[in-house]
Amino acid sequence: MQEGVLAAWLVEDGGSVKEGDPIYTLEIEKSTMDVEAPATGILRHIAQQGVTYKVGDAIGEILPASS
Repeated sequence: MQEGVLAAWLVEDGGSVKEGDPIYTLEIEKSTMDVEAPATGILRHIAQQGVTYKVGDAIGEILPASS
């Protein structure tokens, strides 16, 4: 796999996520997969749905949650 389409965000921009929560759906070749959060915090979208991205492109970030 060298690229994929960001099919859908499963968590809204600014939403809270826990490590392991599915956060977006990725379309690769002829299949789809949900990608899980690697950490707990606040999700910020960088990328737009429906666009093809290469492996390694930043499509979002998880910021520490305020206490």
